[in-house]
Amino acid sequence: MELFLIGLGIGLLLCVLMLIQNLRLKNRHKREMLQIKNMVSQKMDMEYESITKLRSDVETLKQQNENLRISLRAFSQKPNRKEMSQLQKYHRAVEIMSLKAPGFAPAWQLALKESEEELDKMYMGFHPFVKKVVPDRLLESLSSKDDDEDERE
Repeated sequence: MELFLIGLGIGLLLCVLMLIQNLRLKNRHKREMLQIKNMVSQKMDMEYESITKLRSDVETLKQQNENLRISLRAFSQKPNRKEMSQLQKYHRAVEIMSLKAPGFAPAWQLALKESEEELDKMYMGFHPFVKKVVPDRLLESLSSKDDDEDERE
């Protein structure tokens, strides 16, 4: 019986040692898992921050692009210095002609009014729509036919 108790004692001792070693391994694996989870969460946080920063950068670049496009449109509509100089020369020439030539002013006013009406028709209403939809060649052929019919009458 003594041998049995010695064998049982050695077996229990080995069992206890195996349990202790198993618990150490479990604790080590838990620590490693926590460490890996922390590393993954930190990486995800950094990626989220970088993606958020990139998105905000993209939004600011889009806004800057829109602002530049609007500025470009505004600058393209502004006359440059040469055009302003030329416009001032023409205005001064019209003033001089109005003073020197007595029949020039009424004829000029009439021509100016006709050109303004023509431009208004060109930019508003049905005429520009027709120009966009119908090709220019077709419009020219139609207008030449109308002119021919007017000449016959």
